[in-house]
Amino acid sequence: MNPDTNQFLSVAILARSVWRDFLAARRALFVYEILFKLLEAWLLVPVVALVLAIVLSRAGHVAVSNQDVLDFFLLSPSGLIYASLFGTAAVALILLELGGMMALVSPADRGERPLFIPSLMAALRNALRIVQLGATKLALLALVQLPFLLLTILAIRLLLSDHDFYYYWNDRPPIFWIAAGMGAILLGVALAIDLVLSVRWIFALPILLFERCSAPAALRASRERLRGVSWRIGCVLVGWLLATLMIGAILEVGFRFFATATLENAGERRIALILPLLVAQGSLHAAWSFVIVVGLALLVRRLYLIRSRELGFLNVEAITKASEQPIEPWNWRLACLCIPLFLVAPLILWLDVSRYVVAGRMVRVTAHRGHARAAPENTLSAIRKAIESGADYAEIDVQQTADGVVVLLHDSDLKRVAGVASSIADVRFDELRTTDVGSWFDSSFANERVPTLAEVINLSRGRIKLNIELKFYGPERQLARDVARLVREHEFESSCLITSFKHDALRDAKRHNPRLRTGLIVAFALGDVSRLEVEALSVRADFLSDNMLRAAHRRGMEVHVWTVNDAGEMIRLMERGVDNILSSDPDLAIRVRGEWANLAGTERLLLASRLLLGLDR
Repeated sequence: MNPDTNQFLSVAILARSVWRDFLAARRALFVYEILFKLLEAWLLVPVVALVLAIVLSRAGHVAVSNQDVLDFFLLSPSGLIYASLFGTAAVALILLELGGMMALVSPADRGERPLFIPSLMAALRNALRIVQLGATKLALLALVQLPFLLLTILAIRLLLSDHDFYYYWNDRPPIFWIAAGMGAILLGVALAIDLVLSVRWIFALPILLFERCSAPAALRASRERLRGVSWRIGCVLVGWLLATLMIGAILEVGFRFFATATLENAGERRIALILPLLVAQGSLHAAWSFVIVVGLALLVRRLYLIRSRELGFLNVEAITKASEQPIEPWNWRLACLCIPLFLVAPLILWLDVSRYVVAGRMVRVTAHRGHARAAPENTLSAIRKAIESGADYAEIDVQQTADGVVVLLHDSDLKRVAGVASSIADVRFDELRTTDVGSWFDSSFANERVPTLAEVINLSRGRIKLNIELKFYGPERQLARDVARLVREHEFESSCLITSFKHDALRDAKRHNPRLRTGLIVAFALGDVSRLEVEALSVRADFLSDNMLRAAHRRGMEVHVWTVNDAGEMIRLMERGVDNILSSDPDLAIRVRGEWANLAGTERLLLASRLLLGLDR
């Protein structure tokens, strides 16, 4: 067996080779990674945001959210161009980061290790071809994945289109498991193909850098060079990534145990220890990220050298020969000067979290779909339970019957809550009124009926405010107009918020009743949604960013967050200063709100810091 081939099989030999490569250029790698991250954060991210703003403005929007992202943006010519540019830039950034590290330990034109700046410039000179490589990879992967996407859409339409999706998700009938199984198979095959292609293309970057060929030629050469050994190299790379992820998880768990024990035994000095712990946590994450990126770059480079030498494709000695010439002293000083820039982040977090010493405005609680854990959702009983819980708002879903009556119901049909396949839009109100929508929840609610919005307003007046979500299924009727009219007739404007996923519907409601307060529901979005003409943003909890929160508050908007049922997450959101929390468990939210309000300033600061560190309450 060829001695080079043995290196594929010997983890120890490969590890020693990669370790020697790292030691030869460790300072330059350190400087490069710091500068690259700073460049990415302070230049490239703002450029991407600026390009998005320009594209959206040319399309006539300041922001798009939810279904509009797909319907009016991503499927438009400008949206497709932006998505392609964004995807290419993301892939190219990863390749440029890895390529620069390879260049730092691999001189291309002489037999000695290059200095930092020449190596960096060598990588930058290849930036255009690296971008081309990223675009080519992205396009090929998209073409390969397109059939699986189309098959998935087809399967969903054939198997899960007879009833509302929430029925399938909650009741899990046999057809749901059939569809889920098909989806799992399609996903598994797609991921397997992605993995195979990624391994076959793994040498494309070093081939492009060191053999100076085009992106398509580098991809073809990588595929040919890996013929017969792709599974071994794939195992090495996947093993490395899994090992580093596992080590990172172990270190994170270990740090949390250490931080918890430290704070519990620190007595009155606990507050003083928070900042050092934040610095330690940040340093741990930065070091782990550095190890993953540098390790991957040097591992791919070393595997490329081994395989290329085995096949005789290039003069490996010209690339691997090291010089005794040390890195310039200013490079090491630059690295040391950059370290405080990363230490500033924990300090900023600490200064930011210290504002919780002073109690802010009390967060309001909204009972999701009424009190849906205590009574059938979107019923009069659910509203009564929400009132009894002490919630500030009850969130309800409204749509129209075939004869135009505005009623409460979340799904597009009655299958989940009544076992009836009829769509609300096809049923007249007098027929709907005979349908039992309470027995599915509990036999004690057997006489529950679908209520009208007018009935709920009369029940809620002076007792609880309403978050009225407009639901649109199929052909749009006059729901926004009719809800605006009902609220005006009942003089209920000051006690409700009209919300919807559709911004156009909110504008329509506002046009028919200017006194309404409206809120856009945001599951995901592009652009600055705080610039839209609404009084509130109702944002999915995991999508809410601090920038969005601050921008909305600067423009006088309220920020509501949905749907939060975990006490720790509730506290995090209260710390961040949201105005309203939508929860299916309003009793828990109200209890947590009371506990948070009763904490002293230092206790609130300590709790906020513990959660920032990722520790349990």
